[in-house]
Amino acid sequence: MQIEKAIFYFLESLESEQLSNHSIRAYSQDLNQFMKWTNKEELDMLGFEDFQDYFISIKGLKLTSIKRKRVVLHRFMKYCYRKQLCLEKLYEYIDPIKNKKTVVPKEVLTKEEIVKLFNYLNSEIARLALKKEQSYYHYLYYCAIRNRLLVSILLYTGCRAHEAVALKKQDINLIGQTILLFTKGGKYNQIPIHEDLMAAFEEYEQALETLEKDFYKQLDESIYLFPSKNNNAAYLSTRTLHDLMNKLSEVMGRHIHAHLFRHTFASYCIAANMDISTISSLISHSNPSITLSIYTHEIDAHNKQEQIKKLSFQ
Repeated sequence: MQIEKAIFYFLESLESEQLSNHSIRAYSQDLNQFMKWTNKEELDMLGFEDFQDYFISIKGLKLTSIKRKRVVLHRFMKYCYRKQLCLEKLYEYIDPIKNKKTVVPKEVLTKEEIVKLFNYLNSEIARLALKKEQSYYHYLYYCAIRNRLLVSILLYTGCRAHEAVALKKQDINLIGQTILLFTKGGKYNQIPIHEDLMAAFEEYEQALETLEKDFYKQLDESIYLFPSKNNNAAYLSTRTLHDLMNKLSEVMGRHIHAHLFRHTFASYCIAANMDISTISSLISHSNPSITLSIYTHEIDAHNKQEQIKKLSFQ
């Protein structure tokens, strides 16, 4: 069978398994990259050298990227053999990368850094509020108030980047104080809104009322909490969020990324003595064992701190 057609069938199967759109796009990019590199059309034209030469060609990438590409190709080729799309067990030519797993603490924001971050976001709002009568600065003012709420959602819910930017207005229940997240694996997770996040929503709504009527109407007509600039029928791109994180990195003098807020949320929950099943539910893990494996170091360090308090030489 043609590689291109096999990729199509494989991606369709991933959709039926309710894999997230983000994951399917990643699979598609990796497989199409391999297909273009081989310059071969049929699966049965592939051999050991094709895979080995391809992996040699990408050895300059990060280890995590190489591992992912190997896993994607292995899964695809196994699917092809299982569905009789190829004659040979091509997946046997793809060896996984095995490396010793080391448990290291997750990077998190300190309380002082969180204060500094919000001081900057607030100062941007105040600075642009003085200029918002000009059309150019008017949009930048909206971006500033949007950014503060976006960062607040990431910090106080521990949600993933895509879950934050894709939030729909109907998923925000300020009366019931809950947010309904559409999470990884195509599942929904309703989580409570922290009181500080409630305050952030209220400030956001108040700031929106000061916008020009036409611009406010455009935002109001979108089903998304954070609509795209060029198309209010779509949500804010993760690229825009990535640009915001780059700006925050400059301000904070360290690397800031959306997932850092997720780690910060989870680590502070652990420090607050929340039970693992609750934390797991809050951050949309399918099983508490996943939370335990990811935050082993934080949990262990916290338990040591709690247990050492019991020590007495009296």
